Amino acid sequence: AWNSGSVLKALNAHLQTVFQTEKLVLSLLNYQVHFNRAAVRDKGLDWEKLKAETVHFLQEQEGVAYAVDMEKAPSTALPAILRERIVNGYNRERSGAVQLILKPAWYSSGAARPTGTSHSAWNPYDAHIPLVFMGWGIRRGQTARPTNMTDIAPTLAALLHIQPPNGCIGTPIVEALQAETFQRP
Repeated sequence: AWNSGSVLKALNAHLQTVFQTEKLVLSLLNYQVHFNRAAVRDKGLDWEKLKAETVHFLQEQEGVAYAVDMEKAPSTALPAILRERIVNGYNRERSGAVQLILKPAWYSSGAARPTGTSHSAWNPYDAHIPLVFMGWGIRRGQTARPTNMTDIAPTLAALLHIQPPNGCIGTPIVEALQAETFQRP
């Protein structure tokens, strides 16, 4: 178990020593560091230095495999699958500024939940979600090819012979579609 509550306290204590400002981190939610941006702005703190100090601190914690500045994730030395997931999951308005990746079999925990998982780790044993298609236009079978949640909408669009939704980044799961249902362009 990776105790996010105690890490949050230790991180805030460390950052207070470096930046002479209390409670610079509001939360470690969903393995992301959410800063007190109002305090950072009001104190005129160096945003890049704050993120770099946080990354360095977190990388030294037990159970942490990677700590990544979200804005630098595309150029950070990471396994490609992790980099892709961080980049695809980043939303500047909602995400934290630093992403944590725990080592395999480590889970964020606290007093209320000392064991178990939240299905938010990147590892296949935690991130694998079964997907079943049934009905008209669906081919019987299975695939071992990796597919993503982002592939569901374009698969349904192909099944209905319509354009995928605006902002769609996935690709149809052609193995699920009968040949007469799906025609490649």
